[in-house]
Amino acid sequence: MAEYMKKASKNLQDSQELQKQWHDQKAVLIQYQPGQKVWVLEPVAPRALQDKWSRPHLIVEKKGEVTFLVDLGTARSPLRVLHVNRLKPFYDRADLTLLMATDEGQEEESDPLPDLFSSTEQDALVEGVVLGDCLTDEQKDNCINLLGQFSELFSTVPGTKSWCEHTIDTGDSMPVKSKIYRQPDHVRDCIKQEVQKMIELGVVEHSESPWASPVVLVPKPPSKDVKREMRFCVDYRGLNQVTKTDAHPIPRADELIDTLASAKYLSTFDLTAGYWQIKLSEDAKAKTAFSTIGGHYQFTVMPFGLKNAPATFQRLVNSVLQGLEAFSAAYLDDIAVFRSTWDDHLVHLWKVLEALQKAGLTIKASKCQLGQGKVVFWDTW
Repeated sequence: MAEYMKKASKNLQDSQELQKQWHDQKAVLIQYQPGQKVWVLEPVAPRALQDKWSRPHLIVEKKGEVTFLVDLGTARSPLRVLHVNRLKPFYDRADLTLLMATDEGQEEESDPLPDLFSSTEQDALVEGVVLGDCLTDEQKDNCINLLGQFSELFSTVPGTKSWCEHTIDTGDSMPVKSKIYRQPDHVRDCIKQEVQKMIELGVVEHSESPWASPVVLVPKPPSKDVKREMRFCVDYRGLNQVTKTDAHPIPRADELIDTLASAKYLSTFDLTAGYWQIKLSEDAKAKTAFSTIGGHYQFTVMPFGLKNAPATFQRLVNSVLQGLEAFSAAYLDDIAVFRSTWDDHLVHLWKVLEALQKAGLTIKASKCQLGQGKVVFWDTW
């Protein structure tokens, strides 16, 4: 029996040594310096067998060949010696990037009620377009001449000539009618003003629809130069629950960034209140109805907050840019034109602007950039 135990122990040792040899072929000794940030693999309380990578911590000093003293920043155990296998390096974001993607305004999880009223009081002149600092005087003249040919495209008023129409398929569902939310006096006055503005723009009208969604005002993100304002919003969650899904795909932001990242010249266009440039079918108008203390209204154009609004808008933009995909990309109302040579970039800008003009769309000049080395793209409402 003792002989069998010796053989089993010898076989186990040989097997372990062989496994170690295979493991060490690709193993690399990792070294960390004092002050370096690292992720720490810690157990999840109360599940001792479940781990997670916790926020970055600082290396204090090296204690052994494969152990380091780490500052965990906790009152109970501020410093702890950890094996290198429970650490991995943390990398800060680079300060300079060719392309930045932001989603400042679209706070879908914290604020599911998007902004309905985009400002129509911004400068509509072509001179409001931002030209790249890296452009020569001749290249800037090229841009100015190009914009002059399409000056009618730039407007603070949403275009009304688009062929696209949004429908809302609710099947056999009964009309959804929600009660008006209680609002303080100053909020009711603000809602009344916003509704009147939209009536003057022709985007809403009086309604006798059996459908009704409530209105709320949501604070806009604070700005250094502008007093904090309120967003006019309609809570369409009840309507969205009975609306059949439009499966038209929305582009992946990371894939768009990869597409644009290698370009030398980048230009971006932002459509004026993009959703409002799409008409509603007669049936859909009634379903967008909302109620306020002052009355019952419905939209004549596609409002923000509808379940399938992004799919409809992306379908429109994809159709407009069909055949131009080699040098243009769009994420909803943000359109980017990219190229490595200036002459080609000018030609492609002309083609994209011509396509937008034929589609009857309008562009917000103050949010357009031409000939940039880096841009802010995917900056939704």
